Amino acid sequence: MPTQEDLKQALEIALSTFRGKDPELQARNAGIPWGRARPEQGIPCASLFFLGKRYEILSTGDINYCDSAEEPALWEKILLLHYFNRADGTPLTGRPISFSELPEGRVYAPNFEKRVVSPLLQRYGPCPEEVVGPAQRLEAARVEIGDLGLRIPLLPRVPVTLVFWKADAEFGPRLSVLFDSSVAHYLPTEDIVLSAQMMALRLVSWGSR
Repeated sequence: MPTQEDLKQALEIALSTFRGKDPELQARNAGIPWGRARPEQGIPCASLFFLGKRYEILSTGDINYCDSAEEPALWEKILLLHYFNRADGTPLTGRPISFSELPEGRVYAPNFEKRVVSPLLQRYGPCPEEVVGPAQRLEAARVEIGDLGLRIPLLPRVPVTLVFWKADAEFGPRLSVLFDSSVAHYLPTEDIVLSAQMMALRLVSWGSR
């Protein structure tokens, strides 16, 4: 588990990388609009939706919530800067891949299973339809796959597809979490685990109320 100092160091590295790039080009590569921050600031920025909240990425590298004075957590800032810095504009392929097909995916697969798949299956496996309402808060769309398929735009160019199968005579309930094969052009595998974990936590939390 990273310490606060680890996170601060990771943020400084991400900011240093950000400052060496053309932010308007990176915004275009990341599939997010580049414009102006709130009128009183007048600072160029990109705006994006992530896990139910809207953020500003300012040309200074600062990251704010659009509708709150609260400061985003360090992990949020790091992950969004990683996405912004890494984006190279590669188009979505439409070819779904499993987590284990990602770079180092087999290494991280046990963590992914524990932190993403298991919580979602435990909460929604017996009745997948119950995830639809919570998932709509993440702008999910239904897809025709499995007993229930949902595509969630985790980030503008990082769609995640959840595919639920109900229990039958041979198997218990199952869940596949699929990514577009272009995903490594936008996030490193560690950040894919973290962002998917936070997505799962929100879906479980929202479905428990």
